[in-house]
Amino acid sequence: MQRKQLQALKDWFNQYVKGFYHDDPDVQAGIRLKEEHTKRVCEKILRIGSSLNLEPEDLYLAETIALLHDIGRFKQFALYHTFNDRRSENHALLGIRELERTGVLAALTEEERKLITRSIEYHNLCTLPPDLPDRLSLLARLIRDADKLDILEMFTASLDRKNDKPEAQQISGLPDTPGYSPVLVRNLLQEQLCYYDDMKNFNDRKLLMLSWVYDINFPRSLSEIARNGYVEKIVARLPKTEEVQKVTNICRPT
Repeated sequence: MQRKQLQALKDWFNQYVKGFYHDDPDVQAGIRLKEEHTKRVCEKILRIGSSLNLEPEDLYLAETIALLHDIGRFKQFALYHTFNDRRSENHALLGIRELERTGVLAALTEEERKLITRSIEYHNLCTLPPDLPDRLSLLARLIRDADKLDILEMFTASLDRKNDKPEAQQISGLPDTPGYSPVLVRNLLQEQLCYYDDMKNFNDRKLLMLSWVYDINFPRSLSEIARNGYVEKIVARLPKTEEVQKVTNICRPT
C-alpha cells in the first residue's frame, strides 16, 4: 500500500462522513463524536506501530484500518439513533458492507482488502479468533489496542465532567445504581476479561473496562494507560470496598 492510496481514503472518509452531517444538534453531536474518535485512533495506532518499528507499508495499512474501523457507526446512528450494537446491529459488519457497497477499497490488492476488512471485523470482538496469520494478527491487535486507548480516554473524561448523567452512561444505557455484580469482580481478581452479558449497572461497565488491561497487546499501549491514570480514574468512581482495592492493585499497569 502506498501513501497516496491512504490519502485518497482519507479524502473519501471526509466526504463520506459529511454526508451524515445534520441540522439536528443531537444527531450532529453523535456523528462528530465518532469522527473525532476516528482521528484520535489513527494517531494512537501510529504511535503504537512506530514503537514496533513497523515498515511504512504496514503503518499505512494500520492507519487505514484505524480510519475505517468505525465506518459503520455513521450509518448505524443514522438508521437507529444509537451506538449500542445490541439495540441495532454489529457496527463492524455494517461498516464492511458499506466498504463493499461503495467500492472504496477497489484500488488495493486483494490481500490488502482482506487485511483491512478482517481487522475491522475483529476489532470489536471480545477476543480474537485463534491461529490468525501473523500479519493479520498484528494489524488486528494494533486496532484493538488503539481503539481501547481512545475509548478509555473518552470514558474517563466523561466521568470527570460535572454532569448529572455522564455521556458514557447515556451511551451504555445502564442504570447508575449502587453496587456491582460479583461475577465481574471475580473475573478481574482472576485476571480475566469481563463480559457485556454480565453487566447490570453502570458500575459494571466501569469494571468491564478495567478488565481491558488483560487484553492489551503492546508495551506502548500499557504505558499510555499507566501514564494517563485510566485505571485510577475509573476506580475513583467505584464503590470504596476491599474488593475494589484488590482489583486496583491487580489491574494497575506497571
